[in-house]
Amino acid sequence: MPNPAARRRKQIAKEVDNVMRTRRVMLVLLIALAFAVPAAAQSDDGRVSLNAAVGPSFANVGTTFSTLADLNVKLNDRAALVGEFGIIPRAPFRDAAEIAAPVAVSSDARVNAYHWNGNLKVRPFAAGGLAPYLTGGLGSFTSDTVVSDVMIGPTRFEDRRTATNFATNVGAGVNYRINRWVGVGADYRTFFVHRDESTPRVHRFSTGLTFSFK
Repeated sequence: MPNPAARRRKQIAKEVDNVMRTRRVMLVLLIALAFAVPAAAQSDDGRVSLNAAVGPSFANVGTTFSTLADLNVKLNDRAALVGEFGIIPRAPFRDAAEIAAPVAVSSDARVNAYHWNGNLKVRPFAAGGLAPYLTGGLGSFTSDTVVSDVMIGPTRFEDRRTATNFATNVGAGVNYRINRWVGVGADYRTFFVHRDESTPRVHRFSTGLTFSFK
């Protein structure tokens, strides 16, 4: 019969390896952006933009409100290198159990999902202010499960379980510019959360207002 302590040490070692691998990937992405941004900024001020999107999100991990921020570096008129950070907050645990850290079932538990990734975004064409795109890349996906949340006097105490994994993603979407700064957009994305035994998928469709700061 396997030794529980040995099994636990093996599990911890795998978790540490996953975290270190994710950090190495993110470091490579940050270095790539660090070299790309100054080069793009020197050649053309319009090539670098900081963007944000807020609106409702419909996903297999629950329907909630999401936010997305990205740093966009144009490579040419059709392609861009994008560093993204996104949040899918307070998804019900019963819907997000597949990506959440293992916990005892609780009707009150909520899962906050975060993704950091570097993507290649391709815009095949643009018509007026309408710009569809295809995108794909890699990074990390974190699920932060709030198991319990208690207020004692002025202090909030939370019991949390966090799981971070290497992840890849593919998707497509469309943006429509109302003016230089504000627009509306829709984005469909599938995240593949790579774990040792399985690869859970998060399918997310989000829409809402977009903001661009150049």
